[in-house]
Amino acid sequence: MAEAVLFTLTNDILKLAGSNIFSKIQLARGARYDLKRLKYTVKTIQTMLLDAEKKQWESKQVKLWLVRLKDVLYDAQDLLDDVATEDLRRKVTPGNNMSNFSKSNQLAQPYKVAKRIQEIRKKLDWIAKDREFRLEEHRSEANVAIVRRRTTDSFVRKEDIIGRQIDEGKIMESLLDSSSRGSVSVVPIVGMGGIGKTTLARLAYNNDEVTKYFELKMWVCVSDVFDRDFLIKEILKSARDKYKGDPETTEKLRDIDIKCTDELPKLLRKVLEGKKYLLVLDDLWNEDHGKWSELQSLLMDGSLGSKILVTTRNQSVVEAIGTKSDIYDLKVLPEDKSWDLFKKTAFGDEEEPLNEKLEQIGRDIVKKCGGVPLAIKTIGNLLYAKKEKEWLYFKEHEFSKIDTLNPEIMEVLKISYDHLQPGLKHCFAYCALFPKDYVFNKQTIIQLWMAQGFIESLDEHEEIEEIGDDYVSNLLRGSFLEVEEVNPYTGKVEMFKMHDLMHDLALKVVGNECKMVNLNKGSLDEDTRHASFALQWFSSLQEVTSLLEAANLRTFVSLKAWSYVEKFSPNECHPIFSKFKHCRMLKLNYDEFCIPSSLGSQLKHLRFLEICENNFIKSLPDSITDLLNLQTLKISTCEKLKTLPKDLRKLINLRHLDINKCKSLGSLSCLHTLSELSSLRTLSLRSLNALDFDPLQQSSTTRPFFPSLESLILDSCIKVKGWWRRRRVMIAYQKHQSNNSRLFFQNYGLWI
Repeated sequence: MAEAVLFTLTNDILKLAGSNIFSKIQLARGARYDLKRLKYTVKTIQTMLLDAEKKQWESKQVKLWLVRLKDVLYDAQDLLDDVATEDLRRKVTPGNNMSNFSKSNQLAQPYKVAKRIQEIRKKLDWIAKDREFRLEEHRSEANVAIVRRRTTDSFVRKEDIIGRQIDEGKIMESLLDSSSRGSVSVVPIVGMGGIGKTTLARLAYNNDEVTKYFELKMWVCVSDVFDRDFLIKEILKSARDKYKGDPETTEKLRDIDIKCTDELPKLLRKVLEGKKYLLVLDDLWNEDHGKWSELQSLLMDGSLGSKILVTTRNQSVVEAIGTKSDIYDLKVLPEDKSWDLFKKTAFGDEEEPLNEKLEQIGRDIVKKCGGVPLAIKTIGNLLYAKKEKEWLYFKEHEFSKIDTLNPEIMEVLKISYDHLQPGLKHCFAYCALFPKDYVFNKQTIIQLWMAQGFIESLDEHEEIEEIGDDYVSNLLRGSFLEVEEVNPYTGKVEMFKMHDLMHDLALKVVGNECKMVNLNKGSLDEDTRHASFALQWFSSLQEVTSLLEAANLRTFVSLKAWSYVEKFSPNECHPIFSKFKHCRMLKLNYDEFCIPSSLGSQLKHLRFLEICENNFIKSLPDSITDLLNLQTLKISTCEKLKTLPKDLRKLINLRHLDINKCKSLGSLSCLHTLSELSSLRTLSLRSLNALDFDPLQQSSTTRPFFPSLESLILDSCIKVKGWWRRRRVMIAYQKHQSNNSRLFFQNYGLWI
């Protein structure tokens, strides 16, 4: 994940350092030169990150170099974010002079900023030069994937394959179907890594009916390098021993390795001309329709009924091919077939009845494999000929180490990860913060990615949430995520999960960057930046404070858990919040936790704040309005909460506000200031039983009323006035493209 983290950091640093903020600061002499040098060094380092990512797995030197680099880049990002925050403060505080900075922000005083820029620049220069290893430069890093060529062949023993008979039959139907409009058609098999796509293709390829039906069969493993000339040569090599045609062409095929590249396309067309052929393109990654078309144009001379069987992990590959029919989505094995495969692998061909206890242990292990054949076979081979005691130990202690004992599964899945663009790598790995089988809300996870700066926009007019939606779609297409729930009205994915093997992969690639910990297991290191906590209990705040001592966290997530502690005063909670000063994301999920009044001044980098299941707080501190970078604010199940801060108009970056199940919240007197926020996209008010207001009275002819709002949800707010008085009201906001943008409540045909 190091390369993905560093791409995000370097892009953000270059963006901040290149902004016009520094033109407003009276920096000390030489500081502008240091800033210019800093940008140059960051750009230089950025070109080497892709190669460093590849080499860190084999070189401890490279890995250590990346760790040192990451620490300095985090410092640089924090410093530049400090300056950007001061610029925001100047905008919301009339009369504040940017050149002098706020007195409370000592770090942001001009001479200290200049000194810190110089220190960071010198560290980066030193790191850039301190290399006893060579790293290759890649200028177009965002579009370059790590190249690892994989090889496959068409050999398979049919008796070793279990649970794919129905799948084989359906693929056979597609291959033997000659009703296609064109002479050559494509049959794609799509599925996650390790699920058995190549195995299924081998079964069909070696089927006797297929052999009789096609005059010529060819098998090529494409892998992640789609090079037309290379593929032409590989196809011809595969055809060489099976081609039955004129002697001249046969002779040319024998000398394929010494043929000129320019001769190959013509030879390929000659070999395929008039023949009913089957070509398997295994492990295809290409998403470029243009590149596919260049190859496809050479494959269209076969006779009617010719087929190209493609296996791929990514739906985007199928879209690039342009095939809309005969797409076969390969699913995981059902539980009974998973057990049959495991039993054959772990016990061989033994026909003796199984020990009842051993069988139960085995079935429990199989369930954790999620129906993925590669995982089932790997674990079955590992347990072969072992005793019941060893099986039990493996089930309870060693299952999480399966990738260490036999790295084949992770190696297969990691190929998919390596192929992702840096931003997607970071988003995927970040999901390791949450436990297995965690159901992700798409909107929330996008907001978390936004808070960390993982989502990048190349077009300033494109909504960041829409780009995040594309990120989710890409991860779903690549089988990194699995659909859990779809909106029945829009057809869009709303909830998703990670397959257990994909979660293991995320944990593997994320290293110490992200950790799930509790007081009894796990700890934080200096290089841990994102952490989730599952605290069942803690007896003192000192326990939590000591756990956070070494960390420089940017994410703190408290997972749903019971805590049996006494109420703590704001002063007692202050030491914990002082550890969150670098946080971009903070989720507090503890019953008796208090929110200190200095929250806003302590957490100036914060972008995402969620407070839930807290029955102690009665009001939020006014300093929350000092969180000038805040993008998302979620408050739920805070039953004693009665009021919100008044001057919310200062939250100029707030895009999403969600208040849910706060039964005592009786007034939204702040709504008139909230309605002026130009960045607010979604407002959700749900199950607020005491909420007493009339939205119609909040409108104004002199002030903009929610100028950028895209979604307004009122759900189970029973005291809302007028025609709003109904148990469940969900209102969709539709933008009105005019100078005086107004709310249109579609359900009622009413303008505000």
